[in-house]
Amino acid sequence: MTRHSTRLSLTPVLLVLLLALPLGGTAQMSTDSLTHLVPGPVGPQNPRNSEGAIFELRDGKLLLGWTEFYAGSGADHGPAKLVGRVSEDDGMTWGDKYTLVENDGGCNVMEVNFLRLRDGRIALFYCQKNSESSDCRVMMRSSADEGKTWVNPKQLSPEAKYTGLTNGRSIRLASGRLLLEAWEGNDSYCYLSDDDGETWRASQRVRPGDGCWEPACIELNDGRVLMLMRTQLGGQYQSTSTDGGETWSAPEPTALAGTAAPVSISRIPTTGHLLAIWNHNPGASSRNPLTAAISKDEAKTWEAFRNIEDAPGDAWAYPAVTWIDDQAYLTYFNYTGGLSLQLKLLPATWFYQ
Repeated sequence: MTRHSTRLSLTPVLLVLLLALPLGGTAQMSTDSLTHLVPGPVGPQNPRNSEGAIFELRDGKLLLGWTEFYAGSGADHGPAKLVGRVSEDDGMTWGDKYTLVENDGGCNVMEVNFLRLRDGRIALFYCQKNSESSDCRVMMRSSADEGKTWVNPKQLSPEAKYTGLTNGRSIRLASGRLLLEAWEGNDSYCYLSDDDGETWRASQRVRPGDGCWEPACIELNDGRVLMLMRTQLGGQYQSTSTDGGETWSAPEPTALAGTAAPVSISRIPTTGHLLAIWNHNPGASSRNPLTAAISKDEAKTWEAFRNIEDAPGDAWAYPAVTWIDDQAYLTYFNYTGGLSLQLKLLPATWFYQ
């Protein structure tokens, strides 16, 4: 998501917000060069906070949504709901946590995706997990009050299937078509809507080698749609569509080595270049480091590889980027001291240094 405005741009400081999470925690400053806010520590009643996304509201406030695990160990199928916080000062501070979607699944609800509809409502796409391996449903709700309440749940994927989403991945093409990246089994594909979310259909599926999942898409300057996919083949693979995501080319490898977690793809508004963020760890399954790279030729080649996070024995994963002016609002979750959601603010110039 990208926005241009005349709002005052933040100073080029790296802001990391550890949303770790019961309310009542005290804000703390880190001892390193970054600014940290810690609303509350991860504890026995809140073992994991992950898969976040940021959305700018009409009044300029920011809505941050994420998956909050409220019991158990924080395993992928443990009890979890979708929660949010709102910032009135460009992400420097955040208000009280509130529930976006209660856990109405047999296991949990996960994977926040926001998108503005043409009638002014905000769409929220997420997964409703009802079993560990056989029933995961893609769901949609909408909000007519700028994210305060979410109503009219609609199931987009078929029943008796395990269909997954990844956080912060839904997009609108120049044609107006909505595109929601999904995966099932060893296939990646998209759900498409040409009536602003009223009806949906599935695209052709893509499968390189033994399979792929957790795709991310972006529209290229020539009108094609690029899909990047996590695989078990040593790195991210890519496929392109010339018909708005209906059909896809044969998948092929990219220079984005590393398969431990999915990639985030966005366009830098000030330069028009593509930005990829993923775990660049060739030949290993570790979610370390978390790396950024830029493409100046529409994903033909990648350069300016730079680690955002890198520490032995640690891990970071599931990045999602929202651009506001020349700032990248990057969410991802970290494994140290419990699975906490982090938000880092990076000016566009940082990725070129």
